[in-house]
Amino acid sequence: MNGCRYGEFFVARDRAQLRIVGALRLIWSDPVVWPDSNEPAGYVHGLVIDRGFSGTSLGERLLVWAHRRSADEGAQYLRLDCVETNVRLRRYYRDAGFAEVGRRDFGDVVDNGWFSVVLFERSLA
Repeated sequence: MNGCRYGEFFVARDRAQLRIVGALRLIWSDPVVWPDSNEPAGYVHGLVIDRGFSGTSLGERLLVWAHRRSADEGAQYLRLDCVETNVRLRRYYRDAGFAEVGRRDFGDVVDNGWFSVVLFERSLA
């Protein structure tokens, strides 16, 4: 992964088997997706949950952890994004207390690889 640094990835383990069951990346700036953002914020990327743990609130617990960690680091917001067409994930983030605050378009006219992401944030105050 280009541009990733040590200490950005965090994993959740199954207590019984000690296997990884979830993970996320937490970073302190995201100029590619949030270029006009100057407020201190934590940015979540790559939130993944083992399908065997669906319905256990593990995703919500990881987001709560990221919220606390970001607040401890002095951030004002916890932010994330997802592809605009992923309606289910957008609903999941709204249900987790995030508000849609914008949209960013990416791609190239030449190869017709356009896609958009929806920007979400939650205040840490």
